[in-house]
Amino acid sequence: MLRGIDTAASGMLAVQRRQEALTNNLANIETPGYKKVDTTLRAFPEVFLERINDSKQSSKGNAPGFSWIGSMQQGVYAQENISSFLQGDLVTTNNPYDVAIDDQALTLSNGQKASVLFAVENAAGETRYTRNGRFTVDEMGHLVTAEGCKVLNNQGKPVQIDPSLASSEVSISPKGEIILNPDNPANRKVVDTIGLVLIQNPNKLIKEGNGLFRQDGQKPAVLTDLPASVQLHHKMIEKSNVDPSMTMTNMMENVRLYEANQKVLQAYDRSLELLNSIGRV
Repeated sequence: MLRGIDTAASGMLAVQRRQEALTNNLANIETPGYKKVDTTLRAFPEVFLERINDSKQSSKGNAPGFSWIGSMQQGVYAQENISSFLQGDLVTTNNPYDVAIDDQALTLSNGQKASVLFAVENAAGETRYTRNGRFTVDEMGHLVTAEGCKVLNNQGKPVQIDPSLASSEVSISPKGEIILNPDNPANRKVVDTIGLVLIQNPNKLIKEGNGLFRQDGQKPAVLTDLPASVQLHHKMIEKSNVDPSMTMTNMMENVRLYEANQKVLQAYDRSLELLNSIGRV
């Protein structure tokens, strides 16, 4: 009976963790470049049951004295949260430094789906990666994210732009080139190139706050030339890839699963209460 209580409780804990991930997805539905988190549930290892001190030999080939009588699952647990790097919708903003990555057609030679991200530098000088291309220029002329992380160029250095420039004087090409005076051939000049990294296995990225990811171990190199299947879109951003209707459906399903496990616990509780009352004077 106590095993049943443990099984029901583990189910409630796993569903609760999944609900927290879904709630966070829903809260970030308007965050540019946000990648939804999927929670994988897994059963605990199956336990085989044997009857000891049995003179019969079981069909499973056990030695005499043990008889195999079946197996039992021990509940489920939330194994891990995995970010989904499916391409989000691209929308026009007309903000002069907004950039969206389009890598939907990118596939490696082995058929694996890779992902391209912006390389940025946080306040501690550490390299991080993001899909949020909503950039601005700070008072020092650095191209920065909304949280103040410096955007890196294709040489791994912070991108710098004259902060006094009007938005009409700056353009960003599909290859990430930052161009001054794009409509004036005589004064047209490429001042820098936005740095991008190719992540061959995005599932190895570790999610941090504010839409940032990091990769432990060997760091991916900043791309010096973009693949033909990848391009940037100026004055656009990538929306979150969260599906609101599917997320709400999953949240309601979680509530029903939680209530079902709760009823199981209540049934066990009533049984234990009845068992404890037997034999009382």
